[in-house]
Amino acid sequence: MVANGVPAGATALFAAVFVVATACFIAFGEYTRRVKVSGVILPAGGLTRLVASQAGWISELAVSEGDRVRKGQTLYALDIDTATARGNTQDAVTEILDRKRGELQQALASQQEFDVAALERLHQQMRNLDDELPQLEAQIAAAAEFSEQLQYFTDRQRRNLERGMGLAADYEARLQSQQSQRAILAGLRREKVQLTGQREVLGREIAGFMPEARARIAVLDGQLLDVEQQLSQVEALRGLRIIAPRDGIVTGIISKAGQTVAEGTPLLTIVPNDQPLVVQLVAPGGSVGFLREGADVLLRYPAFPYQKFGQYPGQISVISRANLLTDEAADLVSATDADKGPSLFRVTVVPDNPYVLAYGKAEPLQAGMQVEAHLLLESRPLWQWILEPLFGLRGSFARTGSGDKT
Repeated sequence: MVANGVPAGATALFAAVFVVATACFIAFGEYTRRVKVSGVILPAGGLTRLVASQAGWISELAVSEGDRVRKGQTLYALDIDTATARGNTQDAVTEILDRKRGELQQALASQQEFDVAALERLHQQMRNLDDELPQLEAQIAAAAEFSEQLQYFTDRQRRNLERGMGLAADYEARLQSQQSQRAILAGLRREKVQLTGQREVLGREIAGFMPEARARIAVLDGQLLDVEQQLSQVEALRGLRIIAPRDGIVTGIISKAGQTVAEGTPLLTIVPNDQPLVVQLVAPGGSVGFLREGADVLLRYPAFPYQKFGQYPGQISVISRANLLTDEAADLVSATDADKGPSLFRVTVVPDNPYVLAYGKAEPLQAGMQVEAHLLLESRPLWQWILEPLFGLRGSFARTGSGDKT
């Protein structure tokens, strides 16, 4: 029998083959449930977004887009001075403190010069005494020797007078000379005692001079340090410098020189250049339970449409077990995506390749690029997916029956 020119046997055979193929496909085929999520490419250690710590206006922007910066390098100069009818208050205070600092510096230099000169005078006096004492000792020795000689001649003149061999006038003259020499010797010895005492006093004065000089300098240094501290405080009130908290590359400069900024105004972003890039995804809570670290992920980069440049594989490295706050989720996805569910979780994915092949050229991934991803969840045979509604219905009946018996 022929139906519409096609033998009935051929139709039956085709139907049988189709049924068998469909049955085999349902029995042995598998389907992997996927969840589409979105996120952003970030360094493994995250980005550093700088904001203004105080309100003011930007007097200097020291970097440009794409510059490499080192930790501690100046990025911005922010002027936060206030003005009154007399002008900038901090400028006036700074002028007064600068003048006071100059006076103290001059006083310090003068005091140091005076101390050096005074100490030199004391040392010169000590050197003079050291020169005089040996000379005086030599004079004392000579006078003592001469006094002994006069004593000898006086004694001899006295003995001659006693034997009647001399004149009394000669003896008296010799005796007066001997007594006069004794007086001279006594005067020299008193002078030596005085010079020795002066030397001891001068030595104590020299020994105590430096501690006193250091104390005087310390007082001036303390006053100068106080002025320097006040100047630093004034400078902190009139302006501040925003420095780089880490090494990296400057990007996303929002605030430019001449702009007025409020506290918390975004300034720029620093991308660390020593860390690998990862994909930070935001996944709904209903899918997190089926995710496993090491699971495969298909990544799409909107900057490189997948219809032309394809999808790129990656692997899950970290699954957050805590809900993301709304602000945290908004940093990773758009505001609309962040409001999709009551619970959102962070999923970190490591791309297999840090680049995209575009027209035969490897284009490196950039921090901040948006990402769409398909998370591969549970894989089950097709027949289980088909019969899942029946399994769910049977479970509902079972729970209902248990409730009735209770």
